[in-house]
Amino acid sequence: MSKALKKEEDFKRDMVKWNFAQLSDFIIKDLNSQTRARYSTYNRDNVQTYLNNPIRYSKELQSLSSFIYNNSTHYRRFINFLAKMPTLDHYVELKELDTSKNINEKTLRNNYIKAIKKVENMNIKHEFQKVLKQAWKVGTFYGYEMEIDNSYFIFELPFQYCQISGISDGVFTFSFDMSYFDSTPEDLERYPDIFQSMYREYNTTGNAFQEVEPEKSICLKIDEELYYDIPPFAGLFADIFDIEEYKALGKVNSIIENYKFLIQKIPMRKESDKNNDFLIDLKTVNAFHGKTANVVPEEIGLIASPFEIDTVEFSKDNSNKDGVREAERSFYSAGGSNQALFNIDKPTNGILEKSIKIDEAEVFALLRQVERVINSKIKNLIKGTNVFRAVILDTTVFNSKEKTEMLLKGAQYGLPVKLRLLASYGLSPSAGVSMNFLEEDILGITDKFKPLKSSHTQTESASSEAGRPEVEDDELTEGGELQRDRADNESRQ
Repeated sequence: MSKALKKEEDFKRDMVKWNFAQLSDFIIKDLNSQTRARYSTYNRDNVQTYLNNPIRYSKELQSLSSFIYNNSTHYRRFINFLAKMPTLDHYVELKELDTSKNINEKTLRNNYIKAIKKVENMNIKHEFQKVLKQAWKVGTFYGYEMEIDNSYFIFELPFQYCQISGISDGVFTFSFDMSYFDSTPEDLERYPDIFQSMYREYNTTGNAFQEVEPEKSICLKIDEELYYDIPPFAGLFADIFDIEEYKALGKVNSIIENYKFLIQKIPMRKESDKNNDFLIDLKTVNAFHGKTANVVPEEIGLIASPFEIDTVEFSKDNSNKDGVREAERSFYSAGGSNQALFNIDKPTNGILEKSIKIDEAEVFALLRQVERVINSKIKNLIKGTNVFRAVILDTTVFNSKEKTEMLLKGAQYGLPVKLRLLASYGLSPSAGVSMNFLEEDILGITDKFKPLKSSHTQTESASSEAGRPEVEDDELTEGGELQRDRADNESRQ
């Protein structure tokens, strides 16, 4: 294992230990002292304090967001939904080419190959999906580019010790608080070598915040308008606590609703002028009480009393039955995404499609930052008049079919979108050209393989059904969905 990979594994191992330690203390409730769920590390009061002063408590909000992500399935699915939505399909395009001048094709080709090697070595689909997840989780991602030969990964830095310090070529730069290593000097050996130089500078000058070299730093920020860090969905934290509290209360209510009492009344002598003149002595009462308690289920309570006691029943109150569902609905509504994306409460496809497009717009804005980060690396690598630019397609798991069909039509009309079309199929910048050479020049697949019989290779039979092809479910309008549903129901009768 290389030194760089060993560092990455050590870093991940330590992070796993840290997360597990947090998990062991989460959701500890004391129902005897209060009626709502309390968390051992955070509670609703913490959330309100942090949100009242987000500038001062920005790091606390980030830590809280990370903590909730590890322990709330609702929040985790919501963050992963946004982080994993883009396919991160990409290609490298040439821009600002002056075709009126003589072009050195050899230099152009060599620079293009150099650019796509840089982009493909960055393993965008894997490395930057991790970046996107952390950015959506805590608001800002801070990392350091680790590149050795053909190996590449992004070393994530602890956000608690990072702070944005500037902008270079449209890309955020940041500084790292070197006092982090005062309490953890052993971590310094696991960090890139440049951090040792920065730590020595800190010890010499006393300046704790040292700027991380922009050429190697990677920083993405969800909200570019704010200079301080804040999780993009900090407003959801109170709703998440509501969900957990309603779950806890619902469990207690379910237990109470199924609990019953049996009352054993101890008889007393009538017309006696003595206090506590029982017909049965206490020893006998205890004996029969114990025998009865041994045969009744745990869900039934047993009381021996000389008092008149009315029937004790804990009736079911339906007013609080939907508390969890209402809290979940409030959570997704506050997050801006349709609840039907995450559970079975399904509205029409038309409503879902519009909701997804709004979410996609938020995701695409972050992809533009990713492009600028990657292109800054290409600029530092390739000098000269040839300008190469990495482009990440606005393609998601929801619209990939639509985008590919649109590009295919453009290619059929002669537009220069073939590389973009290859990217929409998930091919890397060099894979399209390389695979075409392999299939055509080496293997001769086109000449050797015969197309299968289909509607494109044979005439339509007379027995086939005429008319317009059936529209896909995701392309139906709201009225079309209702009409198809009615037809399905009629066919069942």
